[in-house]
Amino acid sequence: MVLGGSKPHSYFSSCSSCIKPSTKSNFPSNASQSTEFQKVRLLIQKSKKKLLCAQVDNFFVEMLFSFLTIPLGHVKHLTMDNSPPTGIDNLYNSISCLGVEKYLKSEEIKNLLLCPKLASPYFHVTDLLPVYEKNRKQGSFLKAQTTFIVSNNLKVVASPSMSIISKYNARGVPVGDIEVMEVSIGEQEALSILMASLTSRSPLSDCLNSFKNAKSL
Repeated sequence: MVLGGSKPHSYFSSCSSCIKPSTKSNFPSNASQSTEFQKVRLLIQKSKKKLLCAQVDNFFVEMLFSFLTIPLGHVKHLTMDNSPPTGIDNLYNSISCLGVEKYLKSEEIKNLLLCPKLASPYFHVTDLLPVYEKNRKQGSFLKAQTTFIVSNNLKVVASPSMSIISKYNARGVPVGDIEVMEVSIGEQEALSILMASLTSRSPLSDCLNSFKNAKSL
């Protein structure tokens, strides 16, 4: 099942010291730069520039579910940015500033707090996040391939049998105000969604401008 519907015109134009936020990008320079991209379909309400939902395959849901397995310290390590510091930012940076010789028991403890590893039972389920150790066992959380609908607030449901456009039209969104777009999701986009999922009630909308190669369908 595809989103379907008409094809409106796009409204889019084309650690011995304290860790400092990255100024070159939103993410650490030592994060691996994956060249793999996956396609996701987005349903956009043009008049409000609002992302209604995403229609996705298993790969995207596997990525979202993997967020729940990542230790908070590792999330912070992956998503350092230039936004105003939160409590977790201050806590994280405190570990870096305390240092090993006087307060922390060892460099190993410091590294464990600043970049903790995934628990051993969790599989390597996505190539879109640089969180897995080499040779980590490949696996998945899902069964057979299915199409899912992911809401703007990351609620995941199986794709309904009726047209998604018809569903929103029944809720009062005119068909002519709905646009279907295809975007590419890679490592940077995945990290953007991870960071937004911890700070926003509408993480997909917040990440919309960072998605690569958006095009109308």
